[in-house]
Amino acid sequence: DIKNIRPHFVYGLVGPLVSRPDIKYVKAFYDRPLALGPEVRPSGGGRVTEILVRPLFSLFFPELTAIIQPLSGEYAVRREVLEKIPFPIGYGVETAHLIDVYCRWGLEAFAQTDLDRRVHRNQSIYDLGRMAFGVLQAFISRTRSAGILQETRPLAQVLRQFQVRAGQYELVQHRIVEEERPPMVEVPAYRRKFGLDP
Repeated sequence: DIKNIRPHFVYGLVGPLVSRPDIKYVKAFYDRPLALGPEVRPSGGGRVTEILVRPLFSLFFPELTAIIQPLSGEYAVRREVLEKIPFPIGYGVETAHLIDVYCRWGLEAFAQTDLDRRVHRNQSIYDLGRMAFGVLQAFISRTRSAGILQETRPLAQVLRQFQVRAGQYELVQHRIVEEERPPMVEVPAYRRKFGLDP
C-alpha cells in the first residue's frame, strides 16, 4: 500500500548492513502524512505507535524508545538473526522482532535509516484497533518470555468493537490470533539443508 516507493527504500535499509558488520537489524523511519478525507496533514501517521507501542516500550523496555518508528514495516536484517528468532505472521511482527533482537543482542544491534517520507493508505480507527490488539498480543507474549510479566491466564483472541450502522450501535467481534513460525534453526528441514545438524 506504499504510494511513493523509491530505490532509496532498498539501499537505505541494506547500506548499514553492508558498511557495518556489527549492525544486525536496520529499521526505517520517515515522515508519514495522515490523510483524513480530503485533508492531508503533513505528519500524524503512526497512531498505534504513539498511543500504544511507545507507552508500552517506555514502561517495559525503555531503551527501545530510541527506535523512532517501531512499527515501520520496512526493515533489513541479517540472515543469521532471522533464522534464530521466531517470526510472527500478524500485526505483531515488528514489535516481536524489536523485543527479540533487543533481548538477545542488545540495542547496539540496531541501526535506523531515514527514508524521508512514506505515503500510504491510512487505516480506519477500527482497523487500527485490530492492529493494536495483535501488537498487544505479541508484546505480552514477549514480556512473559522475558520474565517481566508473570500472568498465566491465556490471552483473549477476540476483539470486541462497536460500529454505528443504520443509526444503531452494533457489536462486531474479530478473532485475532498472533501466530508465529519457530526460529528457522529449529526447523529440521532447514537444519538439514544448511548442514546445521551434527
